[in-house]
Amino acid sequence: MPTPLTEPLHQLAEAWRIATGSSRRRAAVVAVSGATLAALLVARQGTTQARLGGAAVIVVITLAAVAWRLLERRQLRSPEGIVRGLLRHEDPAHAGRALRALSLVGPEGAARPDGTSDELARLHVSRALAHLPSERIVDRATRTAARLAAVALAGAICAAGIAIANAWSVLEGADVLVARHGQGPVTMRWLDEVEVVARPPEYLHEGEHHEIAMLPLLLPYGTLITVRGVPAHAGRRLLLSDGTTEVPFVDDGAGAQVARWTLTKSTSLRAVARFGDVAIRDPEQLSIQSIPDEVPVVHLEGAPKQLLLVEQTEDLPIRYDATDDHGLREVHLVLRSGTREERRVLTRLDGETRADKGGSVLKLRDAFLRKSHAPVEVTVEAKDNDPLTGPKWGASPAITIVPPDVGEPEARRLDALRELRDALVDTLAWRLSNAPPTEAAARRVFVDDEKSHATADEKKVDETLQATYAGVHVADRLRAMIRAQQQKTRAAVDAETRAPSAPTHARLVGATEKFVLVVDAVIRGLGVRDSRDSAHQLADVADDLAFGATQLRDTAKGDSKSRGGQRMDAATIVLGGGARSLAHLGMLGRDLGEIVEADLLRVKRGRDGDDPTHAELAARDLAARLREPDPSFGAKGSVGRAGGESGGGHGTPGEQGDDTGDEVDRAQQEAEQDLERLTREHAGEIGKMEQALNGAADDQDLQELRDEAKKHAEAVRQAIRDLPTVGQGSDSWTSKGAAARELGEQMARSLEQVRPDEATQSGRSALGSLDEAKKMLQKGAWFEDPNGEEDRRVDGAKRKLEAEEKWAEEQLEHMRRRAAGRARKDLEQGGQDEEKLAERARQLGERSRDKGSLPQNAIDSIEEADKAARQAAEALKQGDADRGLDRQREAQRDLEAAREQLQGDDQEPTQQPAQDSDGNRQSHDRVDIPGKGDHKGPEEFRRRVVRGLGQPGGGSLKDAVRRYAEGLLR
Repeated sequence: MPTPLTEPLHQLAEAWRIATGSSRRRAAVVAVSGATLAALLVARQGTTQARLGGAAVIVVITLAAVAWRLLERRQLRSPEGIVRGLLRHEDPAHAGRALRALSLVGPEGAARPDGTSDELARLHVSRALAHLPSERIVDRATRTAARLAAVALAGAICAAGIAIANAWSVLEGADVLVARHGQGPVTMRWLDEVEVVARPPEYLHEGEHHEIAMLPLLLPYGTLITVRGVPAHAGRRLLLSDGTTEVPFVDDGAGAQVARWTLTKSTSLRAVARFGDVAIRDPEQLSIQSIPDEVPVVHLEGAPKQLLLVEQTEDLPIRYDATDDHGLREVHLVLRSGTREERRVLTRLDGETRADKGGSVLKLRDAFLRKSHAPVEVTVEAKDNDPLTGPKWGASPAITIVPPDVGEPEARRLDALRELRDALVDTLAWRLSNAPPTEAAARRVFVDDEKSHATADEKKVDETLQATYAGVHVADRLRAMIRAQQQKTRAAVDAETRAPSAPTHARLVGATEKFVLVVDAVIRGLGVRDSRDSAHQLADVADDLAFGATQLRDTAKGDSKSRGGQRMDAATIVLGGGARSLAHLGMLGRDLGEIVEADLLRVKRGRDGDDPTHAELAARDLAARLREPDPSFGAKGSVGRAGGESGGGHGTPGEQGDDTGDEVDRAQQEAEQDLERLTREHAGEIGKMEQALNGAADDQDLQELRDEAKKHAEAVRQAIRDLPTVGQGSDSWTSKGAAARELGEQMARSLEQVRPDEATQSGRSALGSLDEAKKMLQKGAWFEDPNGEEDRRVDGAKRKLEAEEKWAEEQLEHMRRRAAGRARKDLEQGGQDEEKLAERARQLGERSRDKGSLPQNAIDSIEEADKAARQAAEALKQGDADRGLDRQREAQRDLEAAREQLQGDDQEPTQQPAQDSDGNRQSHDRVDIPGKGDHKGPEEFRRRVVRGLGQPGGGSLKDAVRRYAEGLLR
């Protein structure tokens, strides 16, 4: 194949490339590297603009180098390009000539076949190319290569210097440049000498945890984590991050940086360096598992379970066990029924106690249970001591108490009383049809039958009166009435069994008839009262029914309409059950029950007919009717009180201003009132006698005694001077000695104030304390008093106090005799008044026994008061003031005992925690009893009591209170 005509040009281009190729490559590399280095330093700023600018610089410089390379290759590939690129600037004339000659040559380097001969073309081209300055071009290439090499070297040195000086910054810039989602892909070391300190929350009372490495940790919620380390590279903005939240590191003043993190949830913490919008993570991470403050765990004994209140006969014990991982603050008994809720504090704790056990009693007649017609959930809830997220409540499983229908407990009680009345009627029928026989054998059989009937009746009475009917029982007042008639009937039975005869049998029949009438009156009165009470409760339910109809009428709100339907369903169930229970409560109950059933039908018709307005009107009409629970029809006058259907009246059968409407009930009320009045007047009589004796003291006598008493007061102080001032514990003799010292000091003050009665009391108490101290010393002499010195000290004080106490007694007796002599007329008048009060007590006892208006134990107490009052009257008339006052006070105690035996009702108060002066509920928390030497509270209490005993006081029980308090101190 012939050689192409353009071969010399290609050889020249190759020589150029050989001469400048390496220099050009080094220059290109240096240029790209320098631009990239600058771009990375710019991108390190981390902003979006900086990162885009850096990336653009790198891309542009790279593309420029590639384009330059490609353009040069393309230019030096064609003969024309070689001439233009290499010769045009060196020798333009020869270059133009060569270009014209090359026009005769085709692309393959051969002569064009367009009319020019090949030989002529070759000759012309060869001559044109021969005149080209190839050597000068090669020389220029060498010089260009040298200059490029020098520039590349200088650029390389500069770039290397910058890179070496900012090596970590360049790496950071590269990491920032290629970051995704705000995080650099390559981790970098930011902290050295890392130390981790974990400080749990203060309320946990735990110590700090120290770690010298980023090791996994298990820490409580709220722990303050402190990460400390020395920065590996200065000038970086370091933060502690969990990937979403960042906490800055701050200088600790000692060359290190510190960041604090409050632990909430389980997380992994890393140190990161923030460059604008990009964070570069440290390779080490601190994995932390958060231990949350758990909710208290409460176990309620027996829960979960469901109880039917109507089947319960005893109060419900509430026993719980509450635990928490850190500490408890409060434990509540929570009662919920529908939208109602009531919380009762069972105990308050210090926030550090982790377990608590306790209990309470939920009365069957608890006010919350009585007012609830929907099921009641009883739970025990405990509150922990978490101050970070707020106290959390842990609840026990619930005991669900299903309340009875309204009036059902009362209906059961009435049914039991009706059974008692029927049994008494059967006994009365037997006694009416069986008279005492005259034959001895038949009489014995008759007496045995009579006793068996009496025993059966008494057993039935006891069962009826002691039973609890779904939380209610027979009221104490009615119980006392029935017991009184039972005792009278029993007395009549005993009289007949001792001497069976027609008169004793007639008295027994009369007593039995009276017994039956009393029970029947109780039934009728209770039926009326319970019917009214149940009607009032059902009136509230009827209001709820009307409110449900109002919600049902609100078509604009679908949820309100749904709740209204549910409310009406619940109220209808309660009203229906109440109507059934009312039917068992007598005539008035049956009347009201029929009214409830009729109005419920009206409500149902309105609801079924999509007429909630008329349903609401019917419900409100029912509520208004139940709030006036009178009979629908009745005669006007004192027997019946008609309701709105008949125009009204003035009473209800069985209801005459009280529950029973019976003469026995009225007699009981009169007896109770008489007893209350007698007790009050007798207490006033005691006060008059005390005032008379105190006013009879002569000022001159007191002045004469005062000078002498001061000397004896000083003697008392000398006697107790060597006794201990503070006890070393209640089980040591020093506590008794300190009590004797306090009592002796009180005796001295009483003597200075010329109060020999109080001085005598304090002296006796002091001597008693010294006796106890001596016994303790003798018991532990080998330890507490090995040389007997303390025993001699106690004996000396006791001898001196005995003498002073005896003197005070003598002075007291002398003063009393003189005061009694001066108040002789007042004492005689007091004796007469006391005798009148005794006569009233006797009459009250006899009247109550005859009418059965009071129970036997109350009558016995009244008779004892009568005896004591007569003894007091006799003593006062004789001028014996001391014995008269003692007998008066004994009579007062008997009267108060009789009155207390009549108190009580079936409405038991709800057990609620007491409240302190600030209105805060108190609870019966367990209190740790301090040990010996723990504190001096008991001694301070003793001193306060002794000071209080020294203050002047009065009342019938003053001496008893003093003896009781002094006994506590001993």
